Amino acid sequence: MNREIVGTNVRLARVRSNLTQEQLAEKADISSSYLSAIERGKQSVSLEYMNRIADALRVPVANLLVREGTESYGVHSGTEKHDMFDREEGELVTRRKRLNQINEMLSGCGDRELQIVQEEISLLINKFRYFDEKGNR
Repeated sequence: MNREIVGTNVRLARVRSNLTQEQLAEKADISSSYLSAIERGKQSVSLEYMNRIADALRVPVANLLVREGTESYGVHSGTEKHDMFDREEGELVTRRKRLNQINEMLSGCGDRELQIVQEEISLLINKFRYFDEKGNR
């Protein structure tokens, strides 16, 4: 888990939600100084605290773990660290859109349907890996 990416995503999601650090910290039941360190990429975050923050922001935890384009939040970082991702950004945005579409499709499924879909996805991934190892893809 990249602390800088997580911190940026938390900050951007907080800004998008029109929350101050203090408000988010209160909703997530964490200290505002801890949240500040997370947003600056200076502090690692446990899964428990990631869940608290994601719940307070009403976003999936996965949204806080993967780098996405900052332009969608109306925030531009201006740092060289983020510039190196520019050429990959289109791919990441496309990936994020696909994952969101899959999530929307699955949100209406029952438990049994989700179990079947999970098993099928597992089989597909194993097939992809098998063919990648064999060079037949």
